[in-house]
Amino acid sequence: MLEAVDLSVKMKKKEYDVKAEKIAPLLGELQRTAKEKNVPVLLVVEGWQGSEKGTLINRLLQMLDPRGYFFLAPKSREDEEYPFLIPFWEVTPPAGRMTILSGSWYLEVLRRRVERKEEKQDYSSVFRDICAFERQLADNGTVVLKFFCHIDKKEQKKRLEKRAANPDLAWLVTDNDWRENKQYDDFLFCAEEMLSFTGTEYAPWTIVAATDFEFAAWKIISTVERVLRQRLSGDEWPATGGVLGGVEYGTSAALSALEPEGDMADKEYDRTMKNLQKELKSMELRMFRERLPVILAFEGVDAAGKGGAIRRVTETLYPMNYTVYPVGAPNDLERSHHYLWRFWKDFPKDGHLAVFDRSWYGRVLVERVEGFCTHAEWYRAYREINEMERHLTAFGTVLLKFWLQIDPEEQLRRFESRRDDPLRAWKLTDEDWRNRSKWNDYQNAAGEMLVRTSTPYAPWTVVGTNSKKLARTKILKTVVDGIQNALTQRSGGKGTGK
Repeated sequence: MLEAVDLSVKMKKKEYDVKAEKIAPLLGELQRTAKEKNVPVLLVVEGWQGSEKGTLINRLLQMLDPRGYFFLAPKSREDEEYPFLIPFWEVTPPAGRMTILSGSWYLEVLRRRVERKEEKQDYSSVFRDICAFERQLADNGTVVLKFFCHIDKKEQKKRLEKRAANPDLAWLVTDNDWRENKQYDDFLFCAEEMLSFTGTEYAPWTIVAATDFEFAAWKIISTVERVLRQRLSGDEWPATGGVLGGVEYGTSAALSALEPEGDMADKEYDRTMKNLQKELKSMELRMFRERLPVILAFEGVDAAGKGGAIRRVTETLYPMNYTVYPVGAPNDLERSHHYLWRFWKDFPKDGHLAVFDRSWYGRVLVERVEGFCTHAEWYRAYREINEMERHLTAFGTVLLKFWLQIDPEEQLRRFESRRDDPLRAWKLTDEDWRNRSKWNDYQNAAGEMLVRTSTPYAPWTVVGTNSKKLARTKILKTVVDGIQNALTQRSGGKGTGK
């Protein structure tokens, strides 16, 4: 692909100046239109060191209103405390804004493959995660444009030598730049594969012959103008495909088949909880030492006991190692992004525990039932959630998901108990009563969710909570077993996906 690019093409500066003068006001108008229509725009500019990516981007920025864009040049990360896509989710553009990246998640892939001598390894799973990430943005309405600025090995060496000889620019030339030129063929192999795997209809690559500066600048600017004009004029944009099968689900067997639970004697409960909490506290220290990230996600019927279960999980832990995230309705900033954005930014780094009291599954539960998103949006969320969870677990994150279930009679009893208790009446809201009137709708949504998103790498644990004692011990034991299994795998030398 890259070797077939004609690097001899040129454009005279006078010709560029004439074209740039005409297109600049059009780009400004398109930027304002994107803001009015709440369309986010993401521009990714990759390429060889020495291909003048920054200067090329600056030509584009001069034609835009700086109040409407963010420019970032992410550094390749030395640490690996998080799955590699997390920092990039955090900088995705909100509705109506533009983010321009000089270097991106692709820089991370190239660094891993060449600098760590992994160029011959199968990176299809990484490319799959990247394509899923970009497709999710596109499905949410983001315009994704990707440019790769290409020069040959000889031209790169000439430019690096020129920079190194200039006292004002020499500091820009790093050992990594020289290594890239020395290993140009290895980088070329990896770049070719990367472009081939990740060039999609919803996030296509534009290869920019960057030997001649004016030609390269015009290629980027004119492509941005053309694509934005197409998108904002209402022309049809490539669809990214369907999701799963068109199967309708009623109440999940996992919910309808829950048997009567019985109960547990107080002494047995106290003894069991004490032992489990002691084990969990010990594991928390091992998690920290061995840098194991853990996520617990709690969903369930209103009044099923999520808060009480979470307190039993965390009450003996060291507070600096865990965070509980109570999830409510998204705020204005969160609504301006992809719905998963607010969760990506809270996922734990190595050695830490994140507990979500409700989670990203709100998309296929409350947002679905209450009509806060379209059918297409919640339907494709099953695939998006599975992709996100696969990326987390492939990194080595322990992800445990709990659905807490009570029957409608027990829910009514708990509602009435809260209502009649002055110290707990605040827990009961008009929304709780309203949701109860939609019991069947929520149960059907939960049933489909459990079927579509219980995967080998992130299965659901359904917990009947008519008996709070049995429920809490089951949850604690599941958490202890899940973390213990992960720690055992690590100590046994098995891979963690890192």
